[in-house]
Amino acid sequence: MVLYHAGPQWLFVDETSINRSEMAKRLTDQHGFTPCTLYEPFGAGRGAVIAKHDHMLVMALGEAGGNTFYAVAPSKELQDLIWSFSHGLASQWSELELRALTGEGDWNALMTMAAAQFAAARRSVERAIAGNPAHDAPTAQQSMTADMPLLDDDVMEVPPDYLHSFTGMEVSECAH
Repeated sequence: MVLYHAGPQWLFVDETSINRSEMAKRLTDQHGFTPCTLYEPFGAGRGAVIAKHDHMLVMALGEAGGNTFYAVAPSKELQDLIWSFSHGLASQWSELELRALTGEGDWNALMTMAAAQFAAARRSVERAIAGNPAHDAPTAQQSMTADMPLLDDDVMEVPPDYLHSFTGMEVSECAH
């Protein structure tokens, strides 16, 4: 297992028979990732980045038995911040530096953002491996339910003669 300095909880590895170019295509076409040029931010042999979304990287780790191993992990910059935070060195980073690197101004917001992006990137890789888009298309029942208002037992009923369709041929008594 390849370890990165943010720790094992910030790494997801999966294997599939899908090759690097097909996986990158699925992630970019169906999941909003940006394709990358197989650069290795953590050093040689520690994963070549095939796609990136926000601060998360999808890397091809290697091949064995006809399968390719893929990893999801935070970017190098975000890993540095996570490592600092988890080792009690958060005070070495100013609010300005946090904001410049991540867009977040405090550690709680940064860690919440990192966790949400990591979960979303992991889900995208799992769905890309399964051949699914980022979101399932709504079923006819879900579409119909979304268009109908939710009514509870306290709804006042409207008498049938209250609603009236106008044809446009009515004469307006107030028009001059």
